[in-house]
Amino acid sequence: MRFLIYFFSLILLASCSVIQNTPKFGLQDGIYDAGNDKVYVETQNDTLWVSAEKGNQSFALPTGNKQDLGVKIFRKSTFDLDVLAIPVKYRGSQAGLPPQLASEINASLYFGKRKDYFQVSYDQTPSKKYKRKLDHYGFSLGGFVGFGNTVMNSDVSQGQLGYEYQAVTFSKGVAGIIGINNLTLGLAFGFDQLLDKNASFWIYNQKPWLGLALGLNLN
Repeated sequence: MRFLIYFFSLILLASCSVIQNTPKFGLQDGIYDAGNDKVYVETQNDTLWVSAEKGNQSFALPTGNKQDLGVKIFRKSTFDLDVLAIPVKYRGSQAGLPPQLASEINASLYFGKRKDYFQVSYDQTPSKKYKRKLDHYGFSLGGFVGFGNTVMNSDVSQGQLGYEYQAVTFSKGVAGIIGINNLTLGLAFGFDQLLDKNASFWIYNQKPWLGLALGLNLN
């Protein structure tokens, strides 16, 4: 239990340190794919400067007037490292119990391959000027490992326990995550292992579940 508390504390501290200005949610300085070319994007105040590697051509995407320069979507592939919480798990029928929706405390480290898309567009204001708009979409697929808790009692232990307690579990599995601007949601498929002597009694031990995943980017 002490290890679980320490694990959650580390994740909470890491989460607080990166919750703002994560590069996955904004177009940061760096190299991106644009069409069939690679370009370097640099942000300066209200202007995006875009330099193409081929031909060393540069152009600006300022706010205030509409641009029609062809390149409006920038793509970037990265390694993804997230804190993953799974607030709801769907467990199938086991040992005579019907399917269950479980709400449990848990936190996992997620790692996978991510692709981000940054779309530059322009909205016209009432004064007939154009305001630049940046939309972000991200897709990630990978695996996760972490810890959680579950209620152990007679119902979920095949009648072997005459008392109830909160047990610690180890979780592992795969997840797919979709990010839209600052919102990150996904689906997780995994298995839980009870970390005490009653593991052999737990009807959900190493049984598959499907869950809703919420992610917070760490890199």
